[in-house]
Amino acid sequence: MNSLTSRQRKIVFALSILVLLAPIVYLGAPLSEDVQPGTKTGVTGGRLARMRHEQELGESTLGNIDPSSAAANLMLLGLRGLAASVLHQSAIDYQERKDWGKLKTTVDSILLLQPHYVEVWKFQGWNLAFNVSREWDRVDDRFYWVKEGLKFLQKGTDRNQTATILFHNVGEFVGRKIGYSDEKKYFRRFFLSDPEENKYGGGADPVVNPESQDNYLVARDWFQKANELDDNYPVSGMTREFFRKSPTQALFDYATAVTSEGEFQNSIDAWAEASQEWREVFGNEIFEARDGMTYKLNSLNKPEELEEMAIQNGVTLSLQHHMVNQRVKMVNYTFWQQVADCEQDPVTVEARKAIYQGKQAYLDADLTLALELFEKGIAKTAEMLERHPQVNGHDDTIMNAMLAVLYWMEIHKLNGTSPPANYPLKQFVAKNRMYNRDVETMFLRETN
Repeated sequence: MNSLTSRQRKIVFALSILVLLAPIVYLGAPLSEDVQPGTKTGVTGGRLARMRHEQELGESTLGNIDPSSAAANLMLLGLRGLAASVLHQSAIDYQERKDWGKLKTTVDSILLLQPHYVEVWKFQGWNLAFNVSREWDRVDDRFYWVKEGLKFLQKGTDRNQTATILFHNVGEFVGRKIGYSDEKKYFRRFFLSDPEENKYGGGADPVVNPESQDNYLVARDWFQKANELDDNYPVSGMTREFFRKSPTQALFDYATAVTSEGEFQNSIDAWAEASQEWREVFGNEIFEARDGMTYKLNSLNKPEELEEMAIQNGVTLSLQHHMVNQRVKMVNYTFWQQVADCEQDPVTVEARKAIYQGKQAYLDADLTLALELFEKGIAKTAEMLERHPQVNGHDDTIMNAMLAVLYWMEIHKLNGTSPPANYPLKQFVAKNRMYNRDVETMFLRETN
Protein backbone atom coordinates (compact mmCIF):
# COMPACT_ATOMS: atom_id res chain seq x y z
CA MET A 1 0.00 0.00 0.00
CA ASN A 2 2.92 2.36 0.76
CA SER A 3 4.23 1.94 -2.81
CA LEU A 4 0.96 3.30 -4.24
CA THR A 5 0.56 6.90 -5.13
CA SER A 6 -1.93 9.12 -3.35
CA ARG A 7 -4.31 8.95 -6.30
CA GLN A 8 -4.07 5.16 -6.48
CA ARG A 9 -4.83 4.83 -2.75
CA LYS A 10 -7.92 7.00 -3.16
CA ILE A 11 -9.11 4.78 -6.00
CA VAL A 12 -8.53 1.65 -3.88
CA PHE A 13 -10.45 3.16 -0.96
CA ALA A 14 -13.35 4.16 -3.20
CA LEU A 15 -13.51 0.68 -4.74
CA SER A 16 -13.40 -0.89 -1.26
CA ILE A 17 -16.32 1.25 -0.14
CA LEU A 18 -18.31 0.22 -3.21
CA VAL A 19 -17.54 -3.43 -2.57
CA LEU A 20 -18.70 -3.11 1.06
CA LEU A 21 -21.83 -1.21 0.05
CA ALA A 22 -22.87 -3.80 -2.51
CA PRO A 23 -24.06 -6.46 0.01
CA ILE A 24 -25.75 -3.79 2.12
CA VAL A 25 -27.74 -2.58 -0.89
CA TYR A 26 -28.43 -6.15 -2.04
CA LEU A 27 -29.70 -7.22 1.36
CA GLY A 28 -31.24 -4.03 2.73
CA ALA A 29 -32.68 -2.12 -0.21
CA PRO A 30 -36.41 -1.32 0.31
CA LEU A 31 -39.17 -2.70 -1.88
CA SER A 32 -39.52 -0.69 -5.05
CA GLU A 33 -43.28 -1.12 -5.29
CA ASP A 34 -46.14 -0.60 -2.84
CA VAL A 35 -47.53 -4.13 -3.02
CA GLN A 36 -50.10 -5.83 -0.83
CA PRO A 37 -49.05 -8.37 1.82
CA GLY A 38 -49.04 -11.93 0.48
CA THR A 39 -48.23 -10.93 -3.12
CA LYS A 40 -45.49 -13.24 -4.41
CA THR A 41 -44.84 -11.90 -7.90
CA GLY A 42 -43.70 -8.55 -9.26
CA VAL A 43 -41.88 -7.65 -6.05
CA THR A 44 -38.43 -6.14 -6.39
CA GLY A 45 -36.03 -4.86 -3.78
CA GLY A 46 -33.43 -6.05 -1.28
CA ARG A 47 -33.25 -9.70 -0.30
CA LEU A 48 -34.22 -9.02 3.33
CA ALA A 49 -37.08 -6.74 2.28
CA ARG A 50 -38.46 -9.39 -0.07
CA MET A 51 -38.21 -12.07 2.62
CA ARG A 52 -40.01 -9.85 5.13
CA HIS A 53 -42.72 -9.20 2.56
CA GLU A 54 -43.19 -12.88 1.71
CA GLN A 55 -43.45 -13.80 5.41
CA GLU A 56 -45.68 -10.75 6.15
CA LEU A 57 -43.16 -9.43 8.65
CA GLY A 58 -42.37 -6.14 6.90
CA GLU A 59 -43.62 -2.61 7.39
CA SER A 60 -46.42 -3.12 4.87
CA THR A 61 -48.10 -5.51 7.32
CA LEU A 62 -48.13 -2.82 10.01
CA GLY A 63 -49.79 -0.07 7.97
CA ASN A 64 -49.18 2.44 5.21
CA ILE A 65 -45.49 2.99 4.55
CA ASP A 66 -43.58 6.02 3.34
CA PRO A 67 -40.95 5.04 0.72
CA SER A 68 -38.78 7.98 1.79
CA SER A 69 -38.66 6.48 5.28
CA ALA A 70 -37.03 3.28 4.06
CA ALA A 71 -34.66 5.27 1.84
CA ALA A 72 -33.60 7.46 4.76
CA ASN A 73 -32.86 4.42 6.91
CA LEU A 74 -30.74 2.88 4.15
CA MET A 75 -28.74 6.07 3.66
CA LEU A 76 -27.94 6.30 7.39
CA LEU A 77 -26.28 2.85 7.34
CA GLY A 78 -27.28 1.86 10.87
CA LEU A 79 -27.10 5.30 12.45
CA ARG A 80 -30.89 5.78 12.57
CA GLY A 81 -31.04 5.83 16.39
CA LEU A 82 -28.35 8.49 16.66
CA ALA A 83 -30.00 10.66 14.00
CA ALA A 84 -33.38 10.35 15.71
CA SER A 85 -31.88 11.39 19.06
CA VAL A 86 -30.33 14.49 17.48
CA LEU A 87 -33.66 15.41 15.89
CA HIS A 88 -35.50 14.93 19.18
CA GLN A 89 -33.16 17.41 20.85
CA SER A 90 -33.60 19.84 17.94
CA ALA A 91 -37.37 19.59 18.30
CA ILE A 92 -37.13 20.50 21.99
CA ASP A 93 -34.89 23.48 21.16
CA TYR A 94 -37.28 24.75 18.48
CA GLN A 95 -40.18 24.43 20.89
CA GLU A 96 -38.36 26.46 23.57
CA ARG A 97 -37.57 29.14 20.95
CA LYS A 98 -41.22 29.04 19.77
CA ASP A 99 -40.11 28.30 16.21
CA TRP A 100 -43.26 26.34 15.35
CA GLY A 101 -42.53 25.90 11.65
CA LYS A 102 -39.17 24.22 12.25
CA LEU A 103 -40.63 22.20 15.12
CA LYS A 104 -43.25 20.70 12.82
CA THR A 105 -40.67 19.98 10.09
CA THR A 106 -38.34 18.33 12.60
CA VAL A 107 -41.09 16.14 14.00
CA ASP A 108 -41.93 15.01 10.46
CA SER A 109 -38.26 14.09 10.00
CA ILE A 110 -38.28 12.04 13.21
CA LEU A 111 -41.14 10.01 11.84
CA LEU A 112 -39.17 9.13 8.72
CA LEU A 113 -36.68 7.43 11.02
CA GLN A 114 -39.04 5.93 13.62
CA PRO A 115 -42.41 5.35 11.89
CA HIS A 116 -43.26 2.29 14.00
CA TYR A 117 -42.06 3.46 17.38
CA VAL A 118 -45.46 4.02 19.00
CA GLU A 119 -44.15 6.17 21.87
CA VAL A 120 -42.96 8.82 19.39
CA TRP A 121 -46.48 9.21 18.03
CA LYS A 122 -48.00 9.33 21.50
CA PHE A 123 -45.52 11.83 22.91
CA GLN A 124 -45.39 14.24 19.98
CA GLY A 125 -49.16 14.18 19.47
CA TRP A 126 -49.63 15.03 23.14
CA ASN A 127 -46.87 17.64 22.95
CA LEU A 128 -48.42 19.52 20.02
CA ALA A 129 -51.91 19.53 21.50
CA PHE A 130 -51.13 20.24 25.14
CA ASN A 131 -47.81 22.09 25.28
CA VAL A 132 -47.60 23.94 21.97
CA SER A 133 -51.28 24.94 21.93
CA ARG A 134 -50.91 26.46 25.40
CA GLU A 135 -48.37 28.96 24.05
CA TRP A 136 -51.06 30.77 22.04
CA ASP A 137 -53.50 33.35 23.39
CA ARG A 138 -56.32 33.10 20.84
CA VAL A 139 -58.63 30.14 21.30
CA ASP A 140 -58.79 29.44 17.56
CA ASP A 141 -54.96 29.30 17.42
CA ARG A 142 -54.97 26.85 20.30
CA PHE A 143 -57.55 24.76 18.50
CA TYR A 144 -55.33 24.70 15.39
CA TRP A 145 -52.49 23.09 17.36
CA VAL A 146 -54.88 20.70 19.11
CA LYS A 147 -55.91 19.57 15.63
CA GLU A 148 -52.26 19.23 14.61
CA GLY A 149 -51.70 16.90 17.54
CA LEU A 150 -54.81 14.94 16.64
CA LYS A 151 -53.84 14.69 12.97
CA PHE A 152 -50.41 13.55 14.05
CA LEU A 153 -51.89 10.69 16.06
CA GLN A 154 -54.24 9.78 13.22
CA LYS A 155 -51.26 9.55 10.89
CA GLY A 156 -49.71 7.24 13.46
CA THR A 157 -52.65 4.85 13.14
CA ASP A 158 -52.22 4.79 9.35
CA ARG A 159 -48.57 3.82 9.73
CA ASN A 160 -49.25 1.38 12.60
CA GLN A 161 -52.50 -0.39 11.88
CA THR A 162 -51.75 -3.18 14.35
CA ALA A 163 -50.91 -0.81 17.23
CA THR A 164 -54.20 -1.10 19.10
CA ILE A 165 -53.25 1.41 21.78
CA LEU A 166 -52.77 4.20 19.22
CA PHE A 167 -56.39 3.92 18.07
CA HIS A 168 -57.46 4.06 21.71
CA ASN A 169 -55.24 7.12 22.25
CA VAL A 170 -56.97 8.95 19.38
CA GLY A 171 -60.32 8.26 21.04
CA GLU A 172 -59.09 9.60 24.38
CA PHE A 173 -57.64 12.61 22.62
CA VAL A 174 -60.85 13.52 20.78
CA GLY A 175 -62.98 12.95 23.86
CA ARG A 176 -60.91 14.50 26.61
CA LYS A 177 -58.84 17.24 25.00
CA ILE A 178 -61.80 18.57 23.05
CA GLY A 179 -64.46 17.91 25.69
CA TYR A 180 -62.68 18.27 29.07
CA SER A 181 -60.31 21.23 28.60
CA ASP A 182 -60.94 24.72 29.96
CA GLU A 183 -61.74 25.80 26.39
CA LYS A 184 -64.24 22.99 25.83
CA LYS A 185 -67.09 25.46 25.23
CA TYR A 186 -65.22 26.68 22.14
CA PHE A 187 -63.42 23.49 21.16
CA ARG A 188 -66.64 21.47 20.99
CA ARG A 189 -68.17 24.13 18.72
CA PHE A 190 -65.01 24.42 16.61
CA PHE A 191 -64.96 20.65 16.18
CA LEU A 192 -68.27 20.96 14.32
CA SER A 193 -67.71 24.39 12.77
CA ASP A 194 -64.01 25.09 12.26
CA PRO A 195 -62.84 28.70 12.81
CA GLU A 196 -60.96 28.54 9.48
CA GLU A 197 -64.18 29.36 7.61
CA ASN A 198 -62.43 30.24 4.35
CA LYS A 199 -60.83 26.81 4.27
CA TYR A 200 -63.71 24.64 5.48
CA GLY A 201 -66.76 26.73 4.56
CA GLY A 202 -68.04 26.93 8.12
CA GLY A 203 -68.07 23.16 8.52
CA ALA A 204 -65.83 20.68 10.29
CA ASP A 205 -62.24 19.93 9.31
CA PRO A 206 -62.81 16.69 7.34
CA VAL A 207 -59.47 15.22 8.42
CA VAL A 208 -60.43 15.07 12.09
CA ASN A 209 -64.23 14.98 11.75
CA PRO A 210 -65.24 13.60 8.33
CA GLU A 211 -68.87 12.91 9.35
CA SER A 212 -69.38 16.23 11.22
CA GLN A 213 -70.25 14.45 14.46
CA ASP A 214 -70.01 15.51 18.09
CA ASN A 215 -66.49 14.97 19.41
CA TYR A 216 -67.63 12.32 21.90
CA LEU A 217 -69.29 10.33 19.12
CA VAL A 218 -66.09 10.52 17.06
CA ALA A 219 -64.19 9.35 20.14
CA ARG A 220 -66.60 6.45 20.44
CA ASP A 221 -65.89 5.42 16.82
CA TRP A 222 -62.14 5.34 17.53
CA PHE A 223 -62.67 3.35 20.73
CA GLN A 224 -64.76 0.83 18.80
CA LYS A 225 -61.98 0.46 16.22
CA ALA A 226 -59.53 -0.13 19.07
CA ASN A 227 -61.79 -2.79 20.58
CA GLU A 228 -62.06 -4.55 17.22
CA LEU A 229 -58.27 -4.53 16.85
CA ASP A 230 -57.93 -5.78 20.42
CA ASP A 231 -59.47 -9.09 19.36
CA ASN A 232 -56.47 -9.83 17.12
CA TYR A 233 -53.78 -7.59 18.61
CA PRO A 234 -54.49 -7.50 22.38
CA VAL A 235 -53.47 -4.32 24.14
CA SER A 236 -50.98 -4.56 26.99
CA GLY A 237 -50.24 -2.30 29.93
CA MET A 238 -53.89 -1.41 30.58
CA THR A 239 -56.60 -3.20 32.56
CA ARG A 240 -58.76 -4.93 29.97
CA GLU A 241 -62.09 -3.95 31.53
CA PHE A 242 -61.16 -0.25 31.52
CA PHE A 243 -60.00 -0.52 27.93
CA ARG A 244 -63.12 -2.30 26.66
CA LYS A 245 -65.61 0.02 28.37
CA SER A 246 -64.35 3.11 26.52
CA PRO A 247 -66.94 3.20 23.66
CA THR A 248 -69.83 3.18 26.11
CA GLN A 249 -68.07 5.60 28.44
CA ALA A 250 -67.83 8.01 25.48
CA LEU A 251 -71.62 7.73 25.15
CA PHE A 252 -71.99 8.64 28.83
CA ASP A 253 -69.71 11.65 28.24
CA TYR A 254 -71.80 12.67 25.24
CA ALA A 255 -75.02 12.43 27.25
CA THR A 256 -73.50 14.50 30.07
CA ALA A 257 -72.30 17.17 27.62
CA VAL A 258 -75.57 17.63 25.72
CA THR A 259 -77.46 17.75 29.03
CA SER A 260 -75.27 20.60 30.28
CA GLU A 261 -75.78 22.40 26.94
CA GLY A 262 -79.56 22.27 27.17
CA GLU A 263 -80.22 19.64 24.48
CA PHE A 264 -82.61 17.72 26.67
CA GLN A 265 -84.28 15.49 24.08
CA ASN A 266 -80.89 14.44 22.74
CA SER A 267 -79.69 13.86 26.28
CA ILE A 268 -82.60 11.54 27.17
CA ASP A 269 -81.95 9.47 24.03
CA ALA A 270 -78.20 9.45 24.69
CA TRP A 271 -78.61 8.29 28.29
CA ALA A 272 -80.99 5.56 27.14
CA GLU A 273 -78.58 4.34 24.44
CA ALA A 274 -75.60 4.44 26.80
CA SER A 275 -77.54 2.56 29.47
CA GLN A 276 -78.58 -0.17 27.05
CA GLU A 277 -75.07 -0.58 25.63
CA TRP A 278 -73.57 -0.63 29.15
CA ARG A 279 -75.85 -3.49 30.18
CA GLU A 280 -76.14 -5.52 26.98
CA VAL A 281 -72.77 -5.02 25.26
CA PHE A 282 -70.08 -4.14 27.80
CA GLY A 283 -71.84 -5.99 30.62
CA ASN A 284 -72.18 -9.09 28.46
CA GLU A 285 -68.50 -9.38 27.51
CA ILE A 286 -66.57 -12.32 28.91
CA PHE A 287 -63.52 -11.25 30.92
CA GLU A 288 -60.83 -13.31 32.58
CA ALA A 289 -59.54 -12.62 36.09
CA ARG A 290 -55.91 -13.10 37.08
CA ASP A 291 -56.58 -16.59 38.40
CA GLY A 292 -58.10 -17.63 35.06
CA MET A 293 -61.73 -17.44 36.18
CA THR A 294 -64.10 -16.07 33.54
CA TYR A 295 -67.04 -13.80 34.27
CA LYS A 296 -69.54 -11.27 32.94
CA LEU A 297 -70.22 -8.01 34.72
CA ASN A 298 -73.98 -8.27 34.28
CA SER A 299 -74.14 -11.83 35.66
CA LEU A 300 -74.91 -10.56 39.17
CA ASN A 301 -78.40 -9.82 37.88
CA LYS A 302 -78.67 -13.23 36.18
CA PRO A 303 -78.53 -15.99 38.84
CA GLU A 304 -78.69 -18.86 36.34
CA GLU A 305 -75.83 -17.47 34.26
CA LEU A 306 -73.77 -16.77 37.39
CA GLU A 307 -74.22 -20.38 38.53
CA GLU A 308 -73.37 -21.72 35.08
CA MET A 309 -70.10 -19.77 34.97
CA ALA A 310 -69.23 -20.95 38.48
CA ILE A 311 -69.59 -24.54 37.25
CA GLN A 312 -67.45 -23.81 34.18
CA ASN A 313 -64.77 -22.26 36.40
CA GLY A 314 -64.95 -25.16 38.86
CA VAL A 315 -65.64 -22.89 41.85
CA THR A 316 -68.46 -22.38 44.31
CA LEU A 317 -71.32 -20.02 43.53
CA SER A 318 -70.28 -17.89 46.52
CA LEU A 319 -66.71 -17.48 45.20
CA GLN A 320 -67.97 -16.65 41.69
CA HIS A 321 -70.34 -14.03 43.13
CA HIS A 322 -67.57 -12.50 45.27
CA MET A 323 -65.16 -12.27 42.33
CA VAL A 324 -67.72 -10.65 40.00
CA ASN A 325 -68.79 -8.22 42.72
CA GLN A 326 -65.18 -7.07 43.10
CA ARG A 327 -64.88 -6.45 39.35
CA VAL A 328 -68.22 -4.62 39.26
CA LYS A 329 -66.94 -2.21 41.92
CA MET A 330 -63.61 -1.80 40.12
CA VAL A 331 -65.22 -0.35 36.97
CA ASN A 332 -68.17 1.34 38.76
CA TYR A 333 -70.49 -0.85 36.72
CA THR A 334 -73.55 -0.54 38.98
CA PHE A 335 -72.91 3.15 39.63
CA TRP A 336 -73.12 4.10 35.95
CA GLN A 337 -76.33 2.10 35.60
CA GLN A 338 -77.76 4.15 38.45
CA VAL A 339 -76.57 7.45 36.96
CA ALA A 340 -78.18 6.59 33.61
CA ASP A 341 -81.46 5.64 35.31
CA CYS A 342 -81.41 8.88 37.30
CA GLU A 343 -80.76 11.06 34.24
CA GLN A 344 -83.74 9.57 32.41
CA ASP A 345 -86.10 10.29 35.32
CA PRO A 346 -88.57 13.09 34.37
CA VAL A 347 -87.87 14.79 37.74
CA THR A 348 -84.15 14.96 36.86
CA VAL A 349 -84.93 16.34 33.41
CA GLU A 350 -87.15 19.03 34.96
CA ALA A 351 -84.38 19.96 37.40
CA ARG A 352 -81.72 20.18 34.68
CA LYS A 353 -83.99 22.19 32.39
CA ALA A 354 -84.99 24.72 35.08
CA ILE A 355 -81.36 25.27 36.09
CA TYR A 356 -80.21 25.65 32.48
CA GLN A 357 -82.96 28.16 31.72
CA GLY A 358 -82.19 29.97 34.96
CA LYS A 359 -78.59 30.46 33.86
CA GLN A 360 -79.75 31.88 30.54
CA ALA A 361 -82.09 34.29 32.32
CA TYR A 362 -79.26 35.34 34.66
CA LEU A 363 -76.98 36.12 31.72
CA ASP A 364 -79.84 38.08 30.12
CA ALA A 365 -80.13 40.08 33.37
CA ASP A 366 -83.73 38.93 33.91
CA LEU A 367 -83.20 38.35 37.62
CA THR A 368 -86.88 37.86 38.45
CA LEU A 369 -87.26 34.98 36.01
CA ALA A 370 -83.83 33.60 36.95
CA LEU A 371 -84.74 33.51 40.65
CA GLU A 372 -87.98 31.68 39.91
CA LEU A 373 -86.26 29.11 37.70
CA PHE A 374 -83.43 28.44 40.16
CA GLU A 375 -85.89 27.95 43.00
CA LYS A 376 -87.72 25.39 40.88
CA GLY A 377 -84.45 23.74 39.84
CA ILE A 378 -83.18 23.51 43.42
CA ALA A 379 -86.45 21.99 44.62
CA LYS A 380 -86.49 19.45 41.79
CA THR A 381 -82.82 18.60 42.42
CA ALA A 382 -83.62 17.89 46.08
CA GLU A 383 -86.46 15.63 44.95
CA MET A 384 -84.13 13.89 42.51
CA LEU A 385 -81.59 13.19 45.28
CA GLU A 386 -84.31 11.66 47.43
CA ARG A 387 -85.45 9.39 44.58
CA HIS A 388 -81.88 8.43 43.58
CA PRO A 389 -79.67 8.56 46.69
CA GLN A 390 -77.07 6.38 44.93
CA VAL A 391 -75.87 9.38 42.88
CA ASN A 392 -75.37 11.71 45.84
CA GLY A 393 -71.62 11.20 45.66
CA HIS A 394 -71.35 11.75 41.90
CA ASP A 395 -69.06 14.73 41.19
CA ASP A 396 -71.26 16.10 38.40
CA THR A 397 -74.36 15.83 40.59
CA ILE A 398 -72.65 17.66 43.45
CA MET A 399 -71.22 20.39 41.24
CA ASN A 400 -74.52 21.03 39.41
CA ALA A 401 -76.53 21.21 42.63
CA MET A 402 -74.08 23.50 44.43
CA LEU A 403 -73.67 25.71 41.36
CA ALA A 404 -77.45 26.22 41.18
CA VAL A 405 -77.47 27.28 44.83
CA LEU A 406 -74.60 29.72 44.23
CA TYR A 407 -76.47 31.34 41.31
CA TRP A 408 -79.57 31.60 43.51
CA MET A 409 -77.61 33.26 46.32
CA GLU A 410 -75.92 35.69 43.92
CA ILE A 411 -79.32 36.75 42.60
CA HIS A 412 -80.47 37.49 46.14
CA LYS A 413 -77.31 39.51 46.68
CA LEU A 414 -77.90 41.53 43.50
CA ASN A 415 -81.53 42.12 44.54
CA GLY A 416 -80.41 43.27 47.99
CA THR A 417 -82.37 40.47 49.66
CA SER A 418 -81.36 37.66 51.98
CA PRO A 419 -81.98 34.05 50.98
CA PRO A 420 -84.22 32.04 53.31
CA ALA A 421 -82.46 30.45 56.28
CA ASN A 422 -83.71 27.05 55.18
CA TYR A 423 -83.86 25.83 51.59
CA PRO A 424 -84.11 22.34 50.02
CA LEU A 425 -80.37 21.71 49.43
CA LYS A 426 -78.94 23.38 52.54
CA GLN A 427 -77.70 20.18 54.21
CA PHE A 428 -76.40 18.81 50.91
CA VAL A 429 -74.34 21.98 50.32
CA ALA A 430 -72.96 21.91 53.88
CA LYS A 431 -71.98 18.26 53.50
CA ASN A 432 -70.05 18.98 50.29
CA ARG A 433 -68.43 22.30 51.20
CA MET A 434 -65.04 20.92 50.09
CA TYR A 435 -66.30 21.61 46.54
CA ASN A 436 -66.83 25.34 47.24
CA ARG A 437 -63.70 26.57 45.48
CA ASP A 438 -64.34 24.50 42.36
CA VAL A 439 -67.95 25.67 42.24
CA GLU A 440 -66.89 29.32 42.56
CA THR A 441 -64.37 28.85 39.75
CA MET A 442 -67.05 27.32 37.52
CA PHE A 443 -69.45 30.16 38.35
CA LEU A 444 -66.86 32.77 37.32
CA ARG A 445 -66.09 30.88 34.12
CA GLU A 446 -69.76 30.67 33.14
CA THR A 447 -70.68 34.25 34.02
CA ASN A 448 -67.60 35.86 32.50
